[in-house]
Amino acid sequence: MKKQRTAGIIACTLLIGSCFMHWAWYPDIKEFFTGFYSKQNYYGRPGMLLGFFAGTGILFYLLKKAWSDRLNLIFSALCTAYSITSFLRFSSSYDGFVPEKQTGIYVMLVAAIVHMVIAVLVMSVEKKAVPVEGETAK
Repeated sequence: MKKQRTAGIIACTLLIGSCFMHWAWYPDIKEFFTGFYSKQNYYGRPGMLLGFFAGTGILFYLLKKAWSDRLNLIFSALCTAYSITSFLRFSSSYDGFVPEKQTGIYVMLVAAIVHMVIAVLVMSVEKKAVPVEGETAK
């Protein structure tokens, strides 16, 4: 179980790091967009929300409580949904121009999906069975 939590922390760290990388190259304006920059803030700053989800994911992986695992699952699902939305928004064509996808957008998408898969795996680990009244512990 410790390996799963470590892998989750690494995925969250990669997600935060990917927000600083180049996501797309827009040839018409000759600029790179990142998770924190788009010209005139046209696509917003998805790196802020993704960084928040990844930061809370790191915190929840470190806490090792049942409620933190449940909240981590919810936040990781929201993070994955928002990363898919950001991937589609930054990589879709407009006015006949097709932006060139860079490494950072792929790292962001894969790290968010891995974060969600690890959150599901951490939740699915069986807990010790508590004996019911009248039964003896084996």
